[in-house]
Amino acid sequence: MYTCGPTVYRDAHIGNLRSYLMADWIRRTLELNGLDVVHIKNITDVGHMRQEVLEQGGDKVIAAARAEGKTPAQIAEFYTERFLNDEKKLNIIPAQEFPKATDHVPEMLEITERLVERGLAYEIGGNVYYEVGKFDGYGRLSGNIADADLLEAVRVEADPLKRDPRDFTLWKAAEEGRELKWPSIWGEGFPGWHIECSAMSIKYLGSRFDIHTGGVDNIFPHHEGEIAQSEGYAGEQVVNIWTHGQHLLADGVKMAKSMGNSFILSDIEAQGIDPLAFRYLCLTAQYDRRLNFTFTSLKAAQRALLRLRNMVWQWNMLANGDTANAEAIEQWQRRFESMVNDNLNMPGALALTWELVHSDLSPATKLQLLSDYDRVLGLSLNSVVEQYRVPNEVADEISHRSEHRGQQDYARADSIRADLSDSGFIVQDGGVATFVRPKTEWEMRQERWHTYSSEAEVAPFIGEANRVDISVGIVACNYQGDVQRCVNSALHWLGDRDAEVVVVDNGSVDGTDEWWKRLLHKMIAYE
Repeated sequence: MYTCGPTVYRDAHIGNLRSYLMADWIRRTLELNGLDVVHIKNITDVGHMRQEVLEQGGDKVIAAARAEGKTPAQIAEFYTERFLNDEKKLNIIPAQEFPKATDHVPEMLEITERLVERGLAYEIGGNVYYEVGKFDGYGRLSGNIADADLLEAVRVEADPLKRDPRDFTLWKAAEEGRELKWPSIWGEGFPGWHIECSAMSIKYLGSRFDIHTGGVDNIFPHHEGEIAQSEGYAGEQVVNIWTHGQHLLADGVKMAKSMGNSFILSDIEAQGIDPLAFRYLCLTAQYDRRLNFTFTSLKAAQRALLRLRNMVWQWNMLANGDTANAEAIEQWQRRFESMVNDNLNMPGALALTWELVHSDLSPATKLQLLSDYDRVLGLSLNSVVEQYRVPNEVADEISHRSEHRGQQDYARADSIRADLSDSGFIVQDGGVATFVRPKTEWEMRQERWHTYSSEAEVAPFIGEANRVDISVGIVACNYQGDVQRCVNSALHWLGDRDAEVVVVDNGSVDGTDEWWKRLLHKMIAYE
């Protein structure tokens, strides 16, 4: 399996990460079926993102390096590590190889030279172009068959040297002063947008392999170009199955940097939310359907994941000495395998998981089944017991509390429970046992501040009488010093007027949120 990896000039946004989660679930499902999977995921450190950028010689890795005062290699290395770390947080199984484009220019040149030899490509002025009209299968993946459709999909054209506007670049002559360039028989230059994936997939998987994955944005023209190159080079079909993940929308709109909704994983973590809550959220929609991301839906996923972990935690406490029901396990395993094998039906698999949770099976049976399911789901449910482990002194306090409860000294028992809560632990009394675990960062943050993600979560006051004469609204996100000056200025000029200041903190992570808390406590104490 080959997966189109990131272009490492900035962080991958969560829309990109959704397509990598899809590839991970494909791999896990294949392995569940007993198959050995060789997975290759490339790293694009020569950053051509669109055809017109390539034609103009633009390179986003170089642009990012100039903007940050670093070398292209430093930028690529920095964001590669960031990407790998994001995948680790999402529990994505690492590919066996992460080949870098800059390490495989000789292979790209080999393919390009053979395409020229076979009459599928031509050279003009040091540039080499693939001649689309010479490849009969061009357009079959995307359905862009007619010439008019293909022309419509061509972006701003900046290269008059082409024989046909549909032709795409395999090799581009380096402009004066370009940093990333390599020697070739046509002079110094750099590779085209599509050629790197042909070179690396064929090198590591051979001229025929099973699955190629990517996002729907890759279908045209990137994967169309890749098919033309690879099959033109190999002389036969190279990829058996193409699989593409649909868009992740943000509040109903496609994610884009220009829209300001291009969220990255650290934006989620800044809210105290576990990255695996995003993995859980992506489980709720079929990979080939659009998923609308909101922080409201993400918080719902966080709560659901926490409930699931709590059940695993309690079953582990209750399952001692239990024997799992082998017949039930076989039946439930077959149901799960049937679900994920049906076009990777992860929403169905998740629904089956909750059906299992609410079933009357024994804790030991549920634990074994959930452990098997999590081989595909990838929610790290098998590590819950370790995550929830408490220090010995906390366990001793629970023992003391149980003694007080046995003596009906409930006041002392409640005091111990309150002290443990203040220290960051949750105590739950079950029917036959008391459970204690550390609070998650999400739970502690929610205790400090309740967060809202949409107006639907706030009670409306439209139609009610005004309570004050003047309302001042402030929306803040970081920049604590500026926020303080703004608030203090509003309070100063309002003076003794009948007024209120309403502040919306839009996810500050620089201490501004804690400043609000201190200010609020100060004003309450003053009143």
